[in-house]
This record gives sequence, structure tokens and C-alpha cells, in this order.
Amino acid sequence: MCPPMTHPERTLHQFPFSHYCEKTRWNLDAKGLPFALENLIPGSHRFVTKRLTKGRGSVPVLVDRGVVVADSSEIVLHLERTYPLMPTLVPASGPERERCLELEAYFDDMAGKHVRRWMYSHLFDGGADVASFMFNAYPAPQRWVGRALTPVIKALIRRQYRLVPDKVEESRVKLLEGLERLERELDGDSSRYLVGTALSIADITAASLYSPLVAPEGSPYAPRPGEALPPAIAEWRAAVRARPAGQWMLRLYQEDRWRVASGQGARPEMVAG
Repeated sequence: MCPPMTHPERTLHQFPFSHYCEKTRWNLDAKGLPFALENLIPGSHRFVTKRLTKGRGSVPVLVDRGVVVADSSEIVLHLERTYPLMPTLVPASGPERERCLELEAYFDDMAGKHVRRWMYSHLFDGGADVASFMFNAYPAPQRWVGRALTPVIKALIRRQYRLVPDKVEESRVKLLEGLERLERELDGDSSRYLVGTALSIADITAASLYSPLVAPEGSPYAPRPGEALPPAIAEWRAAVRARPAGQWMLRLYQEDRWRVASGQGARPEMVAG
């Protein structure tokens, strides 16, 4: 476990494997804001997040210079208000702002819970190493705890996301509907952005929330050597990557997600336990 930083300006309380947390990590990176990470264990995370937020149990939670902000969409608005001179990810006013926020809300709803339900169902039923998927990015002590708790976590997820055949099929249909909307918005052109001519939170939301299914290089879900995927996930991945929407996500990760490699944006300062 890494030693804690001394008074970091901002800390993101998160799950490394959460696509909503990936959305917020990308949001912070694109704004050029350095941050520390505090990785939480699913289930027990509620003791931390409820204490920080005075009642809310979900991640991500950002503590920004003493201000606590929960929910990835609320974090977006907080960062735009607080750091207006950093790269702008939401237009300040007018139709482009409305379009940007409408698309963010749409993909939050369309991809968020449906990616979770579809992905968890096929991971659980396909014999995947779920503990590795969830906890590979944690420091060793937390990784051991996570592995020990995986059967309990799986039971909680099955109940929370209603992993039953009709609901999983509903999520598959919703995910395809979202991909079709994305391709209409892009007019089939994988080189475009959703709003205007630059990266916005609409792009970040769509790409990050679909990323567990598409597994772009540079995402937490990129294939690892020797990893065995359930056939349903492997087939989905190949089919979506071949579509204009999938090509757009792969390009966005390659060209925009990791521009920090050339000195633009910020990488997390540390991974804490």
C-alpha cells in the first residue's frame, strides 16, 4: 500500500473498475487537475462515502480542497464552476451547452446501469475470474480482502442489478439503442466530436461508460495477457469495435484519453489503499 499523501488538494474516492469512476478520472485529467486516488472495497465503501457525503453511499466521491462532491455528473458541474480557466468541457451557454448536458444525461442513463447489468451477468455466468476483474488494480492487502469478499459482493450485485434473463436482455437492447444514437449523432464519422470541434463531457461520458464492453487500450478494461473472456463478451467486443461507434471510442481513447503522455492534462498522483 502506498503511504498517504500529505494534504492532497483533491482526492477521488473510487472503485478502479467502475466506469462512472473512469468518467470522473478522465474528467479530471482533461481539466488538467492532479488528484490522489483512494480505492474502496465494494460494500464497506458505504462507511466512507456516507460519512463524507452525509448519507450518499455511491462512488465516485471527490474531495476538492475541502469541498465534497458526489456523483459523476455533479462533479462535472463542480469542476466547470470551480476551474473555469482550465480546458472547458461544457459550453458556457446556449444550444451547445444544452446539447452537451442532454447527451451526458442520456448516456449516463442509457449506458450506465445497462453496461453494469449486461457485463456482470456474463462475467458471473461465463466463468470469468471476477475477483481479478474487480481487484487487479488494488494494492496487495486490499486485493486479498476483495478476493475473500467476492462471493458476498457477487450476491449483492445479483440482487441490486436484478441479473435475471429478461432484465439482461432489456439491457442488451438498451445498449444497442445507445450505440445507434451515438452513430446518428456522429453521422457515422468516427473522427468527429459530439458537440462542436473539441472534446466535451458528452464524449467522455459516452466513451467511458461503454468502455467496459469495448475495452480500449488505455482503459481499465483493456485485455490483459492470458485473460480468458466469456464468449458472449468476446463476441460483443468484436462486433462493437467494428461499428462506427466502436471505432470512435477506440480513437477517443487513443487520441484524447492519454494526451497526458505528451504533457497535456494530469495523471493521478498516487493510488492509496
